[in-house]
Amino acid sequence: MTQPSPQRDRPSALIAVCALVSAVAICAALLLPGYLRDAPRRDADSILRSFLDDAVAGGDWRSTASELMQSVVPIGSPLRGENSTADALRLTVTYDAGDLEFSGDSAADSDVATAMVTLHYSYRILGERGSAAIPQKVWLTRPFYYDDDEPQRADADRRPSAVGPWRVTGITLPTANDLGESARGDYQLTSDARGAGDDVYCYSPAKALSQLADSARINGELASSCFLGAPDGSDVIDDDVDVSELIDVFPSVDDADPASMPAELIRVEADALRSMRAPFSQYVIDDAFVVTFAAAKTDDGMSTRVVRIQHLKEGQ
Repeated sequence: MTQPSPQRDRPSALIAVCALVSAVAICAALLLPGYLRDAPRRDADSILRSFLDDAVAGGDWRSTASELMQSVVPIGSPLRGENSTADALRLTVTYDAGDLEFSGDSAADSDVATAMVTLHYSYRILGERGSAAIPQKVWLTRPFYYDDDEPQRADADRRPSAVGPWRVTGITLPTANDLGESARGDYQLTSDARGAGDDVYCYSPAKALSQLADSARINGELASSCFLGAPDGSDVIDDDVDVSELIDVFPSVDDADPASMPAELIRVEADALRSMRAPFSQYVIDDAFVVTFAAAKTDDGMSTRVVRIQHLKEGQ
C-alpha cells in the first residue's frame, strides 16, 4: 500500500491553518472594538456585584465603596449591620440585582450608574423564623480627569486624560417611577399593636430611639413601648448587657435633629408613607452598645420594634 507523502500533505495543512488564523483575525477585528467599548459596563457590573456580595455577607465591602460610603458606616456592613448582632439574630441577606443604567449616552461616557436591587432578609427573633424584603437603588460613580489631578464630572464635549475606577457611592430608596406605584416591601415579623404609642413613639426607628433615650436620661430606666416581646425588654436585651451601664451612657437623642442621632450602621432607606420600611435599623451607643430595630406588622399597619440590645463586640 502506498503511504501518503508528508511533503504532499503539508501544503493542505498549511492552508487550513492559514484559513483558521484568518477567521480568528476577522472575528477579533469585528468583536474586539465592541468588547473594548463595553469594558466600562463590565467593570461597573463587577464592582456592583462584588460590593453586594461582600455587604450581604459582612465581608470586605469597603474595597469597592467610595470614601463617602465608607465614612457613613463606621463598623459592620451597610446591609447586614454589626456582625455579632447579625449572628445573634441568625440574620442572612441575599439580593436580586437589575441591569445597570448609565448617566451618559454610553457606559464609556458616564460617571454615574444605578441599579435596582431587592434585598431579602432572613432571621430568627424570639425563636421564630421570619423574612423581609425591600427594594433599593444602588449608586456607583467614578471620577473623570482632564489634564490635571482634579477629579471632575464627565464632560461630553471633552476627551478625558484619565478615568478613575467605579465605586459604590450610596444606597437610596427608589422613586415611584423606578418601582411603579404599587411597589411595597414584604415583612413577616408581627407584633401586637400598642395603641397610640405606635403612632407616637414607634412610628420610626429614630422616634423609638428617642423614647429610649428620654427614658434613660429623664427617668433613669430603660423603658419603651416598642420592645418586642416582654414589655420590660427582657426578651431582647442580651444577658451580657449591664442595663445600668447603658442607662448611664445613653446620649440625648432628638429624632428631629440628625446631629443628635448616634452612628447608624445599616444604610437601607425607608419610606413609611409607601409602606416600605427598612427591615432592620441599628445605632451604636457610646461606641459600646448596639440597639437594633425591626419593622413589624400590626393590626393597625406597620410599626417599629426594638428586637436586640447588646454589647458591641471587640474587633468590629
